[in-house]
Amino acid sequence: MTRAHTTMLARQVSALKKPSLPLWAANQLRDQAMLGELRSGAQALVKAQAAAATGRSNAGRDLRAASERFQRSLEAAGTAAVTKLREGSHATGEETLRRIREILRLAALEGGDTWDRLQKGALASEPRPGEDMLEMFAAGAAPVAGRRGEQAEARRAAELAQRAARADDELAERATATARRLRQEATEAAARAAAAEDEAARARAQAKKSQRASRPRGSS
Repeated sequence: MTRAHTTMLARQVSALKKPSLPLWAANQLRDQAMLGELRSGAQALVKAQAAAATGRSNAGRDLRAASERFQRSLEAAGTAAVTKLREGSHATGEETLRRIREILRLAALEGGDTWDRLQKGALASEPRPGEDMLEMFAAGAAPVAGRRGEQAEARRAAELAQRAARADDELAERATATARRLRQEATEAAARAAAAEDEAARARAQAKKSQRASRPRGSS
């Protein structure tokens, strides 16, 4: 092996041993309760998004709640990771925080070996979303860059939640219309019953009158 090849190999090995700052920070998280909440929130979001895709009743409300829960746990974990960077006197910034959150987001949503490695602080590289994840988690996919990407992400999440909410509203409107129709039918049925009772009362009164008229005079 030539000296040039040896030098290149040494550089490659050295690069492998030095994870990016965001990856290093994510691997420093040791709070199992925090990580457990992050993973649980991701699983709840998966379930809520699947329900929204099928148009299940109340799916919009459940999706909004799951999205908010996952975002809160993601922000808490991201803040904890940034604290680790600051404790090590490392530079932090918006882009670093974005990448940390993206690592945590994708690991939590993907689960499996990626999540296991993160829990052990042994994630070797920043996870990348596959096509299936991009499609399923459009509302939670990686932002393009900075605030602009976060706004696009929020719009995608809002659109999905709004579609599910509209489905809920349509179901509610149909239920309300059905209830109004049933009340109207009940009112009409009650009116018919009252009219029939009045008619029966008149018939009874007329029958009694006829009976009295048919009796011989002087009889009691």
